[in-house]
Amino acid sequence: MQLREAADVLGVHYQTAYGWVRQGLLPARKVGRGYEVSDADVQALAAERNLGREPARRIQVRDYSAQADRLYSAIVSGEETRARQGLARLADGVPLVDLCERVFAPALRRIGDGWAAGQVSIAAEHRASAICERLLAAHTRQPPGRPRGIAVVATPPGERHALPALMAAACLREDRWLVHHLATDLPVDELTRLALEVRADLVVLSAATPQAGHRAADAARKITAAHQDLAVLAGQSGDSLHDLLQHARNTRGPGVEPE
Repeated sequence: MQLREAADVLGVHYQTAYGWVRQGLLPARKVGRGYEVSDADVQALAAERNLGREPARRIQVRDYSAQADRLYSAIVSGEETRARQGLARLADGVPLVDLCERVFAPALRRIGDGWAAGQVSIAAEHRASAICERLLAAHTRQPPGRPRGIAVVATPPGERHALPALMAAACLREDRWLVHHLATDLPVDELTRLALEVRADLVVLSAATPQAGHRAADAARKITAAHQDLAVLAGQSGDSLHDLLQHARNTRGPGVEPE
């Protein structure tokens, strides 16, 4: 629907709805000189307002690099409380996809680079990853509103890095997908069987290394060859979570709403 129609449904002035679009609170697509929004996004926002919750104003972070540096400093030394307190100041005003891409991911890359250079021990790297897993879990939520569809998130066989798949699952949940997160190193046949059991619209295979990326692509081809109606996205190292969400929205399974 057009943004002006959405404003009427929400019972607000057009400029208020436009402000929500600019803040990222109401997803919209620019069409010509106006904006289009999905019925589902409007209904989800209306549901929150009916519960007495006005859309939270988003925080404008001027220096994400500094935020990533603070997180790195805390997790590399195992200071989980400090990391938790630092993220708490951001989590209520920054979309989770931005936290993952612009804070978690750079900090974790530095941990990985430090391990490769022999500056961070394997134990310290595992500790940092475990801290980030708990922090992500604490900030993952399922917003109200009609789900976009059902997604299964896992890694390709042999991939033991859990965080990229965990971030993908968390971001899909925030975008109103019902997510079955299967963690790491699951055989393709088992993954496919579960996806069919839960009537998934989408399978996401997340890889942290180039080698795992090749295995993810092979697994995606195997799944789609056997089940052409099941959409599969194979994530590669360095892929954008924002792109993942857009590709997921573009899938056209039976339970996925058109935008």
